[in-house]
Amino acid sequence: MKNLNTITKAYQKNWQKKILDKGRIESQNRVYNTFAKLFSKIINTPFQGMILDLGCGDGSLVKVLNTKKNITAEGIDIDRGINFETDELPFKDNEFDIIIMYSVVEHIHNPGNIFTEAKRILKPGGKIIIITSNFDLSNLFTCDRSFYCDPTHVQPYNFVSIEYLMKLYKFKKRFIGLWTVNKSSFLWRLPTKLQFYIGALLPFNGQAKFVPSFLKGKSKSMMCIFENE
Repeated sequence: MKNLNTITKAYQKNWQKKILDKGRIESQNRVYNTFAKLFSKIINTPFQGMILDLGCGDGSLVKVLNTKKNITAEGIDIDRGINFETDELPFKDNEFDIIIMYSVVEHIHNPGNIFTEAKRILKPGGKIIIITSNFDLSNLFTCDRSFYCDPTHVQPYNFVSIEYLMKLYKFKKRFIGLWTVNKSSFLWRLPTKLQFYIGALLPFNGQAKFVPSFLKGKSKSMMCIFENE
């Protein structure tokens, strides 16, 4: 565990440098726009209120969210001395409307503590957004087979296992589908498996320059939204 914590801290320290990267804030604005579109078009509720970025990395998404109307955002990560697998989060009960876990859950061996805490600090009916790789070995074409190339990845999920996990902590599924930005909300109305096929077939990721937008959005990650029952 000591070595793992050392690796995790090094990973987090590396993320702290990302906010200095050119285009980082612009990228996080696209993330915000994607969340807002999905909530408006699919979840039928506004993306607003008290928002916690749980595992906030460099903090750039929090910075962007705090520029938006009707949003107050806060972030927390291990640089505040928090162990997500064992510690209580320093927030009140029923404090947040939305929790974001963007590329976090795959770094946690045992997520029981963090989801128990997330349930405690979310308001009744509050939403939790989980973005992680789709490690679906039943379909190697759409499976993110690069998952273990990251030495800090310890626990993979697919769209079946993540729903089952969240049911254990009494979170209700509102949406599970492809994580990609700047695409039409029509994509999210398609069957889940078809969404992942489209994400795998697209030839370029969202960062590609001088490429038509309809060719961008390549992804093998999933975005999941669950509601605190």
